[in-house]
Amino acid sequence: MGDRLTCDIGIVSFDCFPELEACLESIFLKEKTGFRYVFVVENSNKDIPHGLKDRFPGVIWEKSKKNLGFARACNRIISRSQADYLLLINPDTYIMDGIVKDGCKWLDENRDVAVVGPRILDADGNIQASARRFPSLSTAFFGRSSLLSKYFPSNSMTRKNLLTWECQKDPIEVDWVSGACIMVRLKAIRQVGPLDEGFFMYWEDCDWCTRFRKAGWKVIYHPGLGPIRHKAGSSSDKAPMLCHFHFHKSAVRLYSKYDTSLLRTGTFIAITGALCRFLLLFPGVLVRQCR
Repeated sequence: MGDRLTCDIGIVSFDCFPELEACLESIFLKEKTGFRYVFVVENSNKDIPHGLKDRFPGVIWEKSKKNLGFARACNRIISRSQADYLLLINPDTYIMDGIVKDGCKWLDENRDVAVVGPRILDADGNIQASARRFPSLSTAFFGRSSLLSKYFPSNSMTRKNLLTWECQKDPIEVDWVSGACIMVRLKAIRQVGPLDEGFFMYWEDCDWCTRFRKAGWKVIYHPGLGPIRHKAGSSSDKAPMLCHFHFHKSAVRLYSKYDTSLLRTGTFIAITGALCRFLLLFPGVLVRQCR
């Protein structure tokens, strides 16, 4: 990587220590000495297991006294990093092939890029839709988690919203990439600012990428970096209704910042979607509570 290029790694965890342990294991196995520091912020009220700390003594640990929200916890890491680049990854990711060295080299060669996202696979080895267009009303029906995208993934509207496909081999400029694993240029962060802490969780990555693009930077999906395996849901599954509430609340905030013409319609869709998900989740939650 060269002496003049440095990279830190940041992870925000929420009571998912087995996944976090596997993630850290992959970092130290695949990346070895390609980074400076690994920062972990534990965002739950659970104590970090001593065995985990003992196994990874090189990690800089921080335990928050309360759930700060994803954006605010990430900003704790951003404020401490003095590297050229910062790799932010979720605790339920696993680095299958090193990306720090190649990612830093690529960003150094493409100095108009603020954010680059690698190829991300799900637990079954399928490509996750980690690169997307800025959400519109069509996203409600053809987004990553919609039924139409699930059962008819090759329809033209889904392909317009989701930009990660098996046939895509070269880096492409996109509106935003998933914060599950992104490498960010610190120089760009200093210009644009850290994550918007008004997003407690969800959509803060889309907002950040949008701010970078509006400031003249590029956001790139690079399928040649990685792959990263992403289990997804390790933290959110512990409080599904609360997470769905924040998902839709953050969607309304995103519309209010960038597309006020769609705010009322977007708010209606968000509220309707939240109610539908609540009705689907509520019976299962009752069953678990009554056991």
